[in-house]
Amino acid sequence: MTFAAATLKTPVVDQKVLPAGPVPEAFQLVMQALLLMGDEPGKALEYLSKAQSMMEMAEGRSPTKHAAVVQPGSVIPKGGLAPWQISKVRCYIDENIDGSISLCELAGEVDLSVSYFSAAFKVSFGLSPHAFVIAQRVEKAKRRIALTDTPLCEIALDCGLADQAHLSRVFRRHTGFTPSGWRRACSAAMATLP
Repeated sequence: MTFAAATLKTPVVDQKVLPAGPVPEAFQLVMQALLLMGDEPGKALEYLSKAQSMMEMAEGRSPTKHAAVVQPGSVIPKGGLAPWQISKVRCYIDENIDGSISLCELAGEVDLSVSYFSAAFKVSFGLSPHAFVIAQRVEKAKRRIALTDTPLCEIALDCGLADQAHLSRVFRRHTGFTPSGWRRACSAAMATLP
């Protein structure tokens, strides 16, 4: 088994990285989600949720219940952000993901105090603002790594991370893959798609 295979916890067969065990179906769902992310984000999130549930069940855990995103017309959780605030914060994060995003800036976008905003954000998103921003950076990096040949150091900077080492640390913590391992796995998976 090569270092890449050990990192990915998958065997290497005929120079291709192939997932082992019950992983192939979930892996295919993740790859399809990556391809749909720009055009059909709702369907992509559905695929990712199914893949996560499959992986958790394969590990013998019960599927995680994810924090629901507030849809227009739905009940707003008590103590959470209003739908217009959620939308405004998401847009601000998306537009500024390549730079520094402070808690003060986010709170200022919706005219709330930092402490109230932080608590309301966690109720609405299920994560702290910092954890959410980091997760968004990782998602952007995952798409760029999977769909382009851009150097990892450039992707790190485009995602608002300090350098390639920072990208590697954060990426592995969130996905269990190294960025280069993710690229190899995605390339192999895309080669098997019809």
